[in-house]
Amino acid sequence: MTEKKSPLLSLVAEMDDKVVGFILGDASGWEYGVPENIGWIDTIGVDPSFQKKGVASMLMEEMLSYMKKVGVDTVYTFVNWREWGLLQFFDAMGFRRGDMINLEFKIED
Repeated sequence: MTEKKSPLLSLVAEMDDKVVGFILGDASGWEYGVPENIGWIDTIGVDPSFQKKGVASMLMEEMLSYMKKVGVDTVYTFVNWREWGLLQFFDAMGFRRGDMINLEFKIED
């Protein structure tokens, strides 16, 4: 049986031949019965000296544009509830609380 997987999507922002930001995502739908129109933002990072200058927004907009081209119409991500800056960023980008519930299991020694 062949498992359908999509490639990891990655973008970088450069300035003066230096990487100042990156974003990783996935336009998949193969795991846990999630439909193929679903995308994920896995990681986004910006060099501290370039934060609050639109780098993350540019990366996100480009990633969302690409996802749309490959048939994704809903994008998810996970954010720690106490990461207020990151929550504000995703809110400003138009993300809203979704229907999925994060489940966690702690493995004890």
